[in-house]
Amino acid sequence: MTSKEQSRYEQSGVSTQGAETALDAIKRHIPATRGFNTKFPVALDLGYFANVIDIGGGQGLAFCTDGVGTKVIVAELADRYDTLGIDCVAMNVNDLICLGATPVSMVDYIACSHTDPRIFEELAIGLKEGARQGQVSISGGEISQVKEIVNGIDLIGSAVGLVQLDRVNTGQDVKPGQVVVGVAASGVHSNGLTLARRVLLGESAQEQKQNIGKLEPALGKTIGDELLVPTHIYVQDMLALWETDVNVRAMVNITGGGLSNLNRVSAGDICFVLDQLMEPLPVFRLIQERGGISDAEMYEVFNMGLGFVAVVDDDASAKTVIDVCARFNHPAQIIGRIESGTGRSVTVPPKNLTYR
Repeated sequence: MTSKEQSRYEQSGVSTQGAETALDAIKRHIPATRGFNTKFPVALDLGYFANVIDIGGGQGLAFCTDGVGTKVIVAELADRYDTLGIDCVAMNVNDLICLGATPVSMVDYIACSHTDPRIFEELAIGLKEGARQGQVSISGGEISQVKEIVNGIDLIGSAVGLVQLDRVNTGQDVKPGQVVVGVAASGVHSNGLTLARRVLLGESAQEQKQNIGKLEPALGKTIGDELLVPTHIYVQDMLALWETDVNVRAMVNITGGGLSNLNRVSAGDICFVLDQLMEPLPVFRLIQERGGISDAEMYEVFNMGLGFVAVVDDDASAKTVIDVCARFNHPAQIIGRIESGTGRSVTVPPKNLTYR
């Protein structure tokens, strides 16, 4: 993708290159901490959706942390917070299951400029519902009043799960000939909201406040309601799938980075050839049209209607995935195949797109 194609997201205030540079700076120091506790070693390198600590007896403690990003601004504009907690849980437990870990519990961190009881109760309602869907407890949390830092709220979670060390899945067994199954997203989920908000609601805070409650005919609802649709949680789907005889070779959460998340699998010399992608949801077509955004950028910023991916051995296994997900009202379909490649890459032949 050229810098010109990336510029729309950059203009909205999000720098992918800046994030990579910041991560590189952190990685110069953090890996050394692995030597500070050798009794419980870290099992994986940095870079996958979650990590695992070897806690002995062949058992691993999986853990991750994530937040809902600027979706909180949409909630503030709409003055509705009851689904944000679902997103917070989803962003964490959906990452844990990518490793093959069973989510167990999580904690939340709420930074705020003020403590409005109504807002906090709505946040708690969402967290409770997210925990139900993700089948986890919420075992603690923190409220931090930092008015000098935060204007409004920020919502972040950290989650833990359990996985047998010999069953940790980082996509190491992905190979040519396997089938790629996509599971539908509910909407924008919790990534790309900065760009979506500016394109659909306007650049200024005043414009966004004026437009948040307006009915959008192309969506059949207000833009605020569309952007606040909570992130699908895929935990029950995957737990049920693991009870079948299907060998799931990789699980990938399609979050920030869009299709490029597929390149996070650890197998080498493969290419995800996606020639049967799901039709983009109406909200993404609206964002692309109004923002004048290229296909290349859309599929790298947004999920485009694809929330989760499972790689399996064959069409029969793919059918099982589709049937299991249907039980939880999550439509799924075969979206492509694995082919040989150099390194790791994702191609979308109908749109002439490639991500490495």
